[in-house]
Amino acid sequence: MQNRLLLILLLLAFKLFSGNDDSTYIIKAKKSRFYWDTTKYEKYDRVIIVGLFQAYRNFSNEFSQFMNADTLGTSAHNYQAESNLISGISVCFDKFSFAFSTRSNPPEGNSLKGGTKHFNLGFNISNNRYIVETYYRRFVGFYDKLHPVYSDSTKKTLQSYNLQPNLLSALFNARYMFFTNHQRFSYKSGFGCNYRQKRSAGTWILGSGLNVYNLHNDSSFFSMESRPFYNDYGSLNGFRSIGIGAQVGAAATIVLFKAWFVSGYFTAGPEHQWRTYSFSGVNKNISYFSWSGTARLSAGLNLKRLYFLFSYSNDYAWYDNSFIKFRSNSITGNVAIGWRFNVKIPKFYQNFMNSKIYSKV
Repeated sequence: MQNRLLLILLLLAFKLFSGNDDSTYIIKAKKSRFYWDTTKYEKYDRVIIVGLFQAYRNFSNEFSQFMNADTLGTSAHNYQAESNLISGISVCFDKFSFAFSTRSNPPEGNSLKGGTKHFNLGFNISNNRYIVETYYRRFVGFYDKLHPVYSDSTKKTLQSYNLQPNLLSALFNARYMFFTNHQRFSYKSGFGCNYRQKRSAGTWILGSGLNVYNLHNDSSFFSMESRPFYNDYGSLNGFRSIGIGAQVGAAATIVLFKAWFVSGYFTAGPEHQWRTYSFSGVNKNISYFSWSGTARLSAGLNLKRLYFLFSYSNDYAWYDNSFIKFRSNSITGNVAIGWRFNVKIPKFYQNFMNSKIYSKV
């Protein structure tokens, strides 16, 4: 049913937007201060891009402690979302893009890991100089990857992981990235859909970000066996962090025959985090300086109309303190296919493109 709905949306997009040729619509020309080398990449201004994607989304939360010796590793936990394939649709026009996904049916033979409820929403604004990426991801239901069994009975039968069906992990992330070599390098040719890199290029990245991270459970994050190792933190069942940080990094795209490409980037930097630790209704507020960043890799085919790509991303943050080592990773593997349709630009958007606001966005 879900695949049929996505197919219907694609057909509607083709009917509504496959109008006359781009050249019949004239937008008042303005000389931009932010030119780019058209032999390196090109932009599709008057097309709407509709794509379908399937994504493997995973949210992991890793705990260990520094307080007590643990030679057997009993106190370590790695809570993983049961990462099913997610189906979704993306729409891109000019500087704006939007993506929405829903959870597919769980894979067969995965009942030992329980189930995960998932929701994802993303919205981006960009041009060839910068990109502002925002998304919200919410997972409910995790299993402990490090400790599949805890009692003697389950060790004999191997029938169940340590499941946390009510563990909620949610992340809102807003990230700004500026590309120093934007005249020759196009970020969205490798991770978007309305640019096409025709020759290889690279760039340095300067960025900043805001993230709001929330982790909550109906009982302690730690198993009964591991709680004594955590001393006063043994009853910890809630964590929230609001972080503001800066990142630096680098990106590059290698292009073959003006069509096939491999693209990647990495950023990292310091982050100031305002944290709240919850112990069964009792909160402890502290602030910390830590680290966060992101890493992405993509590969695929980018033609004038058709694009097809594989991508991998990992948005990571460290929430360590003097007693607990706590890492969070939001991982996405994505396969997407899309088509660029010619469109008749509405009058209101023509006016917007000729405005001072548009030239500054």
